[in-house]
Amino acid sequence: MKAVKINLIDGTGKELIAAEIIEANSFSDKLFGLITRRKLKDGEGFLIKSCSSIHTFWMRYSIDVVFLDKKNQVLAIHTDLKPFRATRFIKNACCVLELPSGTIKKTSLKEEDLVNFKA
Repeated sequence: MKAVKINLIDGTGKELIAAEIIEANSFSDKLFGLITRRKLKDGEGFLIKSCSSIHTFWMRYSIDVVFLDKKNQVLAIHTDLKPFRATRFIKNACCVLELPSGTIKKTSLKEEDLVNFKA
C-alpha cells in the first residue's frame, strides 16, 4: 500500500487521520514493525494486518495505537504507548494502525468509529 488517506466516517463527514500509510507486507516487517524504522512523521501511519496485540520493545519513541476489526471499526485505542510496553490481546482485532504519538488527541477518533482506507 502506497500513500493512502485514512478517513474517519462518523456521521458528520470525513476526517483525515493519516495521509500516508506504510504497510507491513513481509514477515520481518510484522516482526520488527517500527523498531528498525525511523520515527513516524506527522501524517504517517504504519499498518499491520493479521494482528491483535503489539509491543514497543526496543523502540525509542512513543506511539498511538488503533486496533481495527475486519470491517475497519475501531475496537481499542492506546494513546502515547511508551517504549518497552505491550498491549493486551484485543478480541476480534484484525489489524493495527500505529500513529505518531499525539495523533489521537489531534483528531476526534474514538472506539466504534469506522476507518476507511483509500488509495
